[in-house]
Amino acid sequence: MAIDNPGSPNIQAGLAAYPVYATFGTTVGVDQRFNRLEIAGGATFDRTVYQNSTLSDGTIASNADRAFNQYGGVARVSYDLTPGVKPFVEVEGDSRFHDQFLDNSGFARNSTGAYAKAGTSFEFSRLLTGEISLGYLARDYVDPRLDRLAGLLTASSLTWTATPLTTAKFYSTTSIDEVIVPGVSGVLTHTYTVEVDHDFRRWLTAIGKFIYGTYDYQGDGRFDKTYTLEGDLIYKLTRDFWIKGTLQRNILDSNIPLASSVSTVAMLGVRVQN
Repeated sequence: MAIDNPGSPNIQAGLAAYPVYATFGTTVGVDQRFNRLEIAGGATFDRTVYQNSTLSDGTIASNADRAFNQYGGVARVSYDLTPGVKPFVEVEGDSRFHDQFLDNSGFARNSTGAYAKAGTSFEFSRLLTGEISLGYLARDYVDPRLDRLAGLLTASSLTWTATPLTTAKFYSTTSIDEVIVPGVSGVLTHTYTVEVDHDFRRWLTAIGKFIYGTYDYQGDGRFDKTYTLEGDLIYKLTRDFWIKGTLQRNILDSNIPLASSVSTVAMLGVRVQN
């Protein structure tokens, strides 16, 4: 669950509170090994839904035009080149179908997208493990007024086990995200995260994160940069019941006048698992 960044062009005027959205999904797949060669494929489903907006005058505004289902398929071919090094090629295609065919501004935002990337996964002495890849992604929209959205894809997930109690991580993602700005196809998003986890005790863990993101709104020239500094403290009362506190500082730097913003977020939550 999350909210749009303050200052985002998706934020409606006169909001009493930011609406919450959630994305959830599943993947079903198979894989087959042929000696060192491995072939894997899967079908994916994701659902994104938005809470209605409450305006400062007490009225309710629907966000049903922002809800959508995404159906896709993904395939990967990889090869065990050497112990710990496994190059791969991966392709994916998907279709997005919105709950409303036309959004509130009259644009048809159903779309089809695809990406192709190549990279490698690796494991060196169990201290440094991860995956890194480079590729290209694109998305075409049903509405002819919305241009194709495309760009460079970078993806990585690296983990360094510095000590038995301390782990450092770096991961990056690329995505094409939805917008509701008239005439704008979408936003090409790149996110880079550095994270350090440290266990003070078996039951007490601290996590520090720095997140840098870029948001390229293809269609109107807007370009945003975001910086997030976050600290988490996790207290494990039992194996199945955790308490988590989060303090977060967010900075949005936009090339659009008066769109930049700064915010501080404090959260307290619980995690129950079985």
